[in-house]
Amino acid sequence: MRARALVLLASVLVTGPACVTVRTETFRIDLPGVRALPAGSFREVVVVNFRDDAPSPSFALGAELQGFFAAVADRAFEGSVSRLTVDWEKGTALADPAFWKRVAPGREGAVILAGTASLAGRTRKALQKQKVPIDGPFRVADRPLLEYLQYALVVDIALLSAETGEPLFRRTYREEKDYTDLEKPVEFAFSELADRVREGLAPVLFGTPTIEERTLLRR
Repeated sequence: MRARALVLLASVLVTGPACVTVRTETFRIDLPGVRALPAGSFREVVVVNFRDDAPSPSFALGAELQGFFAAVADRAFEGSVSRLTVDWEKGTALADPAFWKRVAPGREGAVILAGTASLAGRTRKALQKQKVPIDGPFRVADRPLLEYLQYALVVDIALLSAETGEPLFRRTYREEKDYTDLEKPVEFAFSELADRVREGLAPVLFGTPTIEERTLLRR
């Protein structure tokens, strides 16, 4: 009898934890951004107009990006933020120290925020997402095509030393967004896509915190 009781007790101890209900709780936390350059490396940010590699007569992408990133720097950076308009000469590249050291001379501790970009929209078609007909997995004739507008923003951005013109940081960002509204204005798409670039760039340049999700297991 005693041996049987010990067997039952051992069974309860083994199977007991498996019956415990585990709840998951998701929460968001702020984490400090990991800077590409040490804090205090520069005292002024000079934001210039970006070169538009796919210019449109109806939207000044280079000037819009200058204003956007100047506002980002104003909010996240404790030092001075200024704007300058540069004349993008033919063949001017971000990796051209001789050109960039002439942009903001005499500004000790300053960096230049510059870049090249393109924003393009194109209409695409895709099969509607719906159940496959029961008479065959390869029958697509009855599945209507969905027409949508896809915008893509590509930004090659650099932080350059105003004194030497040398690049201190450089990274390329590419963001895309699909819209079923074929009349979606380019300004709307720019606002959404540029904000995605900001989310990736601001923590790297200015150490702004990032918001991340964590999952906690509770019994």
